[in-house]
Amino acid sequence: MGTVIKEQDDMLVAQTEIRHLKDTIQALRDEMERVRFEKDEAVAAAVSEANQEIQQLRATAGALRDELESLRFDKDEAVHGAIKDGKDESSQLQKTVQAIRDETDEVKFQYEDQLEQLRREARDENKQLHLTIQALRDEIDELKKETA
Repeated sequence: MGTVIKEQDDMLVAQTEIRHLKDTIQALRDEMERVRFEKDEAVAAAVSEANQEIQQLRATAGALRDELESLRFDKDEAVHGAIKDGKDESSQLQKTVQAIRDETDEVKFQYEDQLEQLRREARDENKQLHLTIQALRDEIDELKKETA
């Protein structure tokens, strides 16, 4: 009768450990999803912000071109200088837009690298937990064999 109680106690301990491991696995999955969601939001915000700034720069460049056209009718000589200035500023704006695009791409690549690293870490941890679960199952089976 004592052996049966010991086996039941051992089984209860093993079941409790398995439940704790399952709870841990679920908590890790939930955390991984939360982190993934936060990263997605951060990237989306960065892309949105960059797109808004690009649109503003394009609108500014368009407004400057319109202003230069209206000045052409007033003073031809002043317009030539303004066109040159407008082209210089347009070039600077294009460089700024390109720099923002490059920065957006860099953020995207960093996010993808971080996401891949998180996936690898989660996969490795999941594998380790499966190995631990299997080892515990083997240990339970061995205990069952010993007590049988």
